[in-house]
Amino acid sequence: MTPPVNKIIKRTTTLAETPITLIGHPFATVGMGEQLRSHIAACRSVHASFKVLDIFRYAARSDPDHRKLVASIEIGAPPSGIRIFHVNGDEVDAVLQAFEARGGTFADGYNIIVPAWELPQYPAVWAEKLRKFNEVWALSHFIEDSLSAAGILSTHIGQPIEVPLGYFLPRKYFGIRESAFVLLQFLDLSSFAARKNPEAVFTMFEALRRRREFRDIQLVVKAKKADEDAEDWLRPIREKAPEARFLAKPMSALETRSLINCCDCFVSLHRAEGFGRCTGEAMFLGRLALATSWSGNLDYMTRKNSLLVDCDLVPVGVGEYPFAEGQRWAEPNVSHAVELLDKAIDDGDWARAIAANGRRDVRLAHGFRAVGLRVLDRVTEIIAERAKVKAPPKQHSGMQGRKPELTLNGASNAPALSAWSPASRPN
Repeated sequence: MTPPVNKIIKRTTTLAETPITLIGHPFATVGMGEQLRSHIAACRSVHASFKVLDIFRYAARSDPDHRKLVASIEIGAPPSGIRIFHVNGDEVDAVLQAFEARGGTFADGYNIIVPAWELPQYPAVWAEKLRKFNEVWALSHFIEDSLSAAGILSTHIGQPIEVPLGYFLPRKYFGIRESAFVLLQFLDLSSFAARKNPEAVFTMFEALRRRREFRDIQLVVKAKKADEDAEDWLRPIREKAPEARFLAKPMSALETRSLINCCDCFVSLHRAEGFGRCTGEAMFLGRLALATSWSGNLDYMTRKNSLLVDCDLVPVGVGEYPFAEGQRWAEPNVSHAVELLDKAIDDGDWARAIAANGRRDVRLAHGFRAVGLRVLDRVTEIIAERAKVKAPPKQHSGMQGRKPELTLNGASNAPALSAWSPASRPN
């Protein structure tokens, strides 16, 4: 049930005076960490005033890029105001418990949650957790539709996929051949491998090599398991793709973006993506991106700016993904992926034009500033909606010069309270 309106905004509340806090896992190397860091950068790009709260403080603070991004704006205790939680539905109970333990009071703020999900319908058990928040933001239109299928209304905000430009590590650093046409795939084994579908990439690579027997083509696979390496998992996998270059150690932000910059084409024959930021990052850097033509990546991928692979929708297999009963996801056409890459190798001008379109489209619509402006617009709307100006009363003796009062859903602000209060938003 959405929190009730039971408090009043103070009279002087403005965008500049309203505390805004981004909450989540700013130092974690998993997807939710990347999600939060991208929104921190987006808010900075539009000069928004905000703070960051590391809710669990479990991740090592070893990456210099992460420390530089967060250090000056990190706080230890959450204030009132607007709080934006970059956490998943299954984390809500533990996050709110940690929030209270850190000195926060959930009821004295306007609380937003930004969850990720990868199937067409958001899990009902987690949807109930989302109803504790005043509103929900969606990272993609696919997630927006998934939430709607579970009865949760959301505001599409998006996710920035900009990559910091500057110094990049060369191919030699990663043991990648300078002469090769390089295909790159990322795997995070803390998720479910069936969704990322690495076997389809191995099959595609072998078929492409058979077509191009004398062409130097190299497949590079970066694999990890959350914040740990994936060497144990990779041992049997190496036998399936003995010609591939496997990188199993966790990487810094510099190493990760440099690796993307080293490839000719980033590949993702996924069965489902909530957003799929890595293909977008490759496009931002002017690299070709090949991906399944389904789910969250269609927010920024088209047949004019990327290599979209045909697919069929099939039932999710038993045990392949949580909460998947009755749901469907994509089965990419590997033969079509091979044809697209074959053409890209044959026709360099066509491939470069596709990559240039991708670079332009991503930078214009999905960079830090584009998403930062959407965040800023929505936050401004929230403040305006919750701090409506009440028409001044008829002027009588002693009332001259009195300023109009700010109200929340018609309630007078006298006596004024300093706490920002939650307001109803039907989910």
